[in-house]
Amino acid sequence: MKWDRLRLFNVVAQAKSLTDSAALLNISQSALSRQMQSLEHEVGNRLFVRRSRGIELTSAGIQVAEAAKKLSQSIEDVNQKLISDKTIPSGKLRVYATNAFGSLWLAPRMGSFLDKYSDISLALSLRDAEPKVSPSQPHAEIRMTPIKTQDYIQIKLATFQYKIFASTHYLKTYGVPASEKELDNHKIISYGEDAQPPLDKRRLNWLLWQGKETNARNPYLEISSIYGLAKCVEAGLGIASLPGWMNEETNNLFEILKDLNGPKLDISFCYHEQMRDDPRIIALKDYLQHLIREDLSKFSNTL
Repeated sequence: MKWDRLRLFNVVAQAKSLTDSAALLNISQSALSRQMQSLEHEVGNRLFVRRSRGIELTSAGIQVAEAAKKLSQSIEDVNQKLISDKTIPSGKLRVYATNAFGSLWLAPRMGSFLDKYSDISLALSLRDAEPKVSPSQPHAEIRMTPIKTQDYIQIKLATFQYKIFASTHYLKTYGVPASEKELDNHKIISYGEDAQPPLDKRRLNWLLWQGKETNARNPYLEISSIYGLAKCVEAGLGIASLPGWMNEETNNLFEILKDLNGPKLDISFCYHEQMRDDPRIIALKDYLQHLIREDLSKFSNTL
């Protein structure tokens, strides 16, 4: 069996989805499917079956997945040992984050990091949902929810809270709501059904339910991306609940009803335990903690 195909199968077996695996590996789904078919031909057994929500490993697939994972971890152990022996952080490092936080807060602040650590090749991988990554790849994650994999280290950076925002143009046109009851007469923008936010959508759509025991407010507009939601608020389309840190990262947002607060989320820095002593991880962790301390006004409960 070719190692490259086993490496790809290791990602597929953990992600339980050809679509997610292809995105993580940065290859087309058709190319990944062909590689999996070739691997099944080499093994002489079907390794998985397709289901409506992903794939399910066969008994042969489970055995091959366990072997591929062990081999991948052995190779990664050697690789990390070689990297850890270096005193200067260097090499490729991929950082996964949600679209909004990665685009608005993280990316604009990475210039100083790259200037300081010019031997690190940094790649930011952003998506709306929380990242699904493979431990076989050198990476770190910026997460808004607890990670369920036990062999990952998760370090809390800060806590932020969802607040209520509107644009000055909207408020001049429709007035400033003075109470939660007055929200009934305003245009609320919410997360849509196909959104993949880090929290349960009902919690993030709390404005639709605020002060209502039954019969939630009908949204004026639904959108599947928090970044898109923020842009709609900037454009004066309506009122929405957004992370508090967004206030200074976007234009024309004005906080209203400050006595009402939405859900709280922790921002965490995560990495596989195999990379505990990796100079790249240590450098990025220290840099992020420094940045958070400089932005105390946007966050609370900072470590």
